[in-house]
Amino acid sequence: MEYVTKPLGAKREDVLKIGESYGVELPQDLVIWWEESDGADVYFGYKELQFFSVDEILGEDICQLNTYLPSSFPVCMDGNGNICVARIEDGQIYGFYVADCGDLGWGESKLISKNFIDFVNDNLSPEARLNA
Repeated sequence: MEYVTKPLGAKREDVLKIGESYGVELPQDLVIWWEESDGADVYFGYKELQFFSVDEILGEDICQLNTYLPSSFPVCMDGNGNICVARIEDGQIYGFYVADCGDLGWGESKLISKNFIDFVNDNLSPEARLNA
């Protein structure tokens, strides 16, 4: 993994506001990720992940997720018109999903991983996972 862009990290209290705003307990690896870089763009050779900053996640309804993918918060884009989100159930992150921004909805989305580290390290791009 290489950073295409690596902004400075967010303050822990700011990252935790995501959990407060969405009513979810954030796993430590997710908190640490945003503390390391607030809105990183990373490249793996076969995929790119363009992470949203904490301010972007808290400040706007990105892709109208509240309407089309309720009980989720945005995590990143993949550079191919797809958005990756954390799905929330019972106050916990249930999994990390990818959805086509042109066809948003849980019915068309695909689970990438149940946890954040496996999501980042998935051996398929979100685009490939969506079309698998």
